[in-house]
Order: sequence, then C-alpha cells, then structure tokens
Amino acid sequence: MLKIMATSLGGGIALPESVFAKMGEPFDPSELTFFRPGQRAQVAMIAEAILPRTDTPGAIDAGVPGWIEVIVKDCLEPEDQDIITEGISDLMRRCQKQHGKNIGQLTGEDQVAFLTQMHKETLAEKRKAQKEGKKPRRTFLEQFKELTKFCYCSSEVGATEAFEFIFVPGKWVGSMPLKPGQKAWAL
Repeated sequence: MLKIMATSLGGGIALPESVFAKMGEPFDPSELTFFRPGQRAQVAMIAEAILPRTDTPGAIDAGVPGWIEVIVKDCLEPEDQDIITEGISDLMRRCQKQHGKNIGQLTGEDQVAFLTQMHKETLAEKRKAQKEGKKPRRTFLEQFKELTKFCYCSSEVGATEAFEFIFVPGKWVGSMPLKPGQKAWAL
C-alpha cells in the first residue's frame, strides 16, 4: 500500500501505516504542535489556494491543513520538514514583496498566478543547481502540493464529496468512460 501511495505521489513521500489509520480518527486540533500559529494560518491559506472551495469542498473543508501538520511533524525527515517551514516563510515573503499582502488576501486568480510563477522560479533554481553538479533539494511547492493532494483525497470529505466513493466497488476498469459532469472515483 505504501509503495502504491508513494508511486501515486511521484515517489515523494512514503508514509507509515499509522498515518492511514489516523486519517479515519476524529481530528483534535489541540494536538497540533509543530507549526507556530502564524505558520498554521499560512498553511491553511496555501492549501486552500491549491484546492479552493468551488462546487466541491476545499482543502480547509476537508481538514487538510491539520493533516499536513501531522504528517510534517510525524512522518517527514528533518531536512524535508525544513523545506516546508522555510518554504512557507519564503512564499509569504515573496507574496508580500510582489503584492503587498499575504496570499489569503489575493483573489483566487491572483493566487493561482502567484503560485504558478513561484513554482516556475523554484524549478528553474533546481535545474540550475543540477547543471552546476549539485544535488538539488525537492522544492517546497512540489512537497506541499503532494501533501495537499494526498490529505484531500484521503479525507472523508474529499473521497465522498469531491469524488464518488463505493466502499466495496466492482472490478477496476481503467478506461471506464465518464459522462460529462460525472465525478472520478476515489480509491
């Protein structure tokens, strides 16, 4: 199962089975101790910018920010934790410098444009490091997007309201045609 999940997330993170077990438990926000309150608010803003509420629930509705914190604290190596914490600070600095406000104050369209531009810039920095013979670190947005998608798709809200979910479905048919407007199936 972990290999399948790691492969589906681009091999970026492999999580212990305890994370999957915890995903079904009621969430207790008082147990969140890794991020400072300001960082916690920024994580929520960034996650919601990546998966905003539309006709389906957004990242905040699915509890993604809290689960990101649990996974960063309990499952990532210190180097990867640093990528996340430093990336949050860098993203907020860049947003403040470019727009004079934090990401939560931008329109949805401006959030997408800002995150897309930042992603392109950090990938360019990564490619430059590779050309110089350095082993580049994974970028903040690469890891953060993977965590956001994983937490959303693994949540009850994501699996039942953004996707179709049948606890015991029939056989897997990878080329099953979808009708216009039909939701994709949750795993």
